[in-house]
Amino acid sequence: MEAATETPGLQERRDGGFPCSAGLGRKIVALSGGKDSTAMALRLAEVEPAEYEYCITPTGRELPVMVEHWAKLECLLGKPLTRIPGPSLLDKIKQYKALPNFRMRYCTREVKIEPFIKYAASLAPAICYVGIRADEVLGDDAREGTDWNGIEGVKQDLPLVRWGWGINRVTEYLRERGVTIPERTDCDCCYHQRIGEWWRLWRDHKDRWQEIEALETWTGHTLRSEQRDSWPASLQGMREQFEAGNIPKGAAQTTIPLDVAERSTMCAWCAR
Repeated sequence: MEAATETPGLQERRDGGFPCSAGLGRKIVALSGGKDSTAMALRLAEVEPAEYEYCITPTGRELPVMVEHWAKLECLLGKPLTRIPGPSLLDKIKQYKALPNFRMRYCTREVKIEPFIKYAASLAPAICYVGIRADEVLGDDAREGTDWNGIEGVKQDLPLVRWGWGINRVTEYLRERGVTIPERTDCDCCYHQRIGEWWRLWRDHKDRWQEIEALETWTGHTLRSEQRDSWPASLQGMREQFEAGNIPKGAAQTTIPLDVAERSTMCAWCAR
């Protein structure tokens, strides 16, 4: 039996169907691979079966566990994921000779959002399914949709809102389906990373660390700011600290997950 939704005032619909979507042509599912979009995509296939196109926007800097997660989703959904064409993150870094940061957030906008908008517009008329939860449309910080509303001929649908699904139901559903979301659904060089995530990247992916450290040297800029914490801002400085045996608190404990969605600041496109 379905568990009751925990979101007050919103009840899950079991009859499926979204009358406004009838006759709108292509059905595009915005799938980052985070918990919300993954739960939405799997549940749509169960209760509102249709010829969906599950779309992802790779940056070329995803960690191997994320690539594996996408492959598992292809098996669960029974069809390939559509990899929307666009520039890689490295292409943009070379173009600007600058690393993405809090002041230059071109990574999400130009590598993910703009290619998605262009692709969705090319399929109009269409409906785009977005993984915004029911608990995100209530309260003072309520969201009404995405920051890319207004694509001519493309309507947005928020299934998790229609179903009354908040974070607890999303988590429960993924557990029921046996789906584990990777701790990292973002890029290996994301400037939002916490120090413990940087340490785990250095420990587990030294080849990638070397590549990112080389990019800092080439651009003359760091991904981290000096004011962020007491650790060195540069990857070279962090690496030297790590090699000296200095480990951020809790980073080495495998029982402590470092979920990107729990960062104090995080790109919703990558976390969702």
